[in-house]
Amino acid sequence: MNNFSKKIKFQYIIYCMCKSFSLYILFSLIIFQIVGCAPAAVVSAPVTLADRRASEIQYIDQKIEIKAILETQDIDQEDNLSFVSYNQIVLLTGEASSKEIVKKVADKIISFQNVKEIKNFIKVQPKVSSFRSRAEDVLITSNVKSRLFIKENETKLFPLHVKVYTERQEVYLMGILNQKEVEYAIKIAKS
Repeated sequence: MNNFSKKIKFQYIIYCMCKSFSLYILFSLIIFQIVGCAPAAVVSAPVTLADRRASEIQYIDQKIEIKAILETQDIDQEDNLSFVSYNQIVLLTGEASSKEIVKKVADKIISFQNVKEIKNFIKVQPKVSSFRSRAEDVLITSNVKSRLFIKENETKLFPLHVKVYTERQEVYLMGILNQKEVEYAIKIAKS
């Protein structure tokens, strides 16, 4: 067999492999679209199991947060409001332009099914926080979470046991913790 025919045979083999590989990729994409939630379930399963809340309560908390966002949009779209639910206790933070709006939002959230209590830290001010302020909040939250993760072995406090949220450079910690864990989490947040 001469070099030319070897080259053609090699190209044909490469072509068949590429075609097979393309079909494999296409097949994989179709399968992931059909069972789209499977990859998310594989990733979120360890997180769900590490949480001290029952999975039903975790679901209820997520449902409360989504419902809060959707049902308060019509109250005032100019305000910056955030809703964090943990163990059916809702943390309200952000800025609103008047006390009436704060009251409407709080009344709406407390009326939701499964909401046990609200912690209202919405600040009344005419101007909402800047993009820079919100970016600093994200950095602070990441810093606290990473410190909890790094220091985990000292207290057996797992980072997923504490929900960390920051608004206007104030850190809010929510979780189901014993007294030693509470003290440790506060110490980490303050540092």
